[in-house]
Amino acid sequence: MQHLRYGGRAWYAPLARAAVIAGTVAVAASAVGVSAAATASTHANPTSQRPHAAAACPTGRFHRPPITVTRNFTVPPTPVVRAVRAAKHPRCRFDRIVFDLSVRNPGYSIKFVKHVIADPSGKTIKLPGKRFLLITLRPAQAHNSSGTGTLPTKVQVLRFPMLRSWVLAGDFEGVVSIGIGLHAKTSVRVGELHHRLFIDFRY
Repeated sequence: MQHLRYGGRAWYAPLARAAVIAGTVAVAASAVGVSAAATASTHANPTSQRPHAAAACPTGRFHRPPITVTRNFTVPPTPVVRAVRAAKHPRCRFDRIVFDLSVRNPGYSIKFVKHVIADPSGKTIKLPGKRFLLITLRPAQAHNSSGTGTLPTKVQVLRFPMLRSWVLAGDFEGVVSIGIGLHAKTSVRVGELHHRLFIDFRY
């Protein structure tokens, strides 16, 4: 069971997830169609080739943080954040950060902060960007069973149109904190797939 809250409004999780996942599947299906057509065209007469339409942009709604999703389940095993990936999508005017996870997707919260604070030291982390977000995953960890970290500890500089940087701000007592540096205050779109959580930043 999970509960989603966007600012002061609550949303039913399955419907919110279905909308985003449907948009993601639509993009994937469209991309496959373009790829197949491009492959077939290599065997056709060059004079008959025509440009193919670009894949459609996702249509899920963007929301202003804070956003909170609470999930209660028994641990161990605790979900491990195996990797963090980022990409820019200029045609659709958003940047994306993706969290690859083990076991299952944890709960999360997303909120704007004045500064990104390291957990548990309490020290301020300097990040490239003009506005900052804190993403908290719970329950989760950023290390494997032997204690080896799964994410880089240094600030990752991106310089995308909206997403400028990210950093592992904390991995303590079943909570993983990720600091985000942004070009400006913006709205976000959250989506989930199997063992994957992604957040889009609109510009």
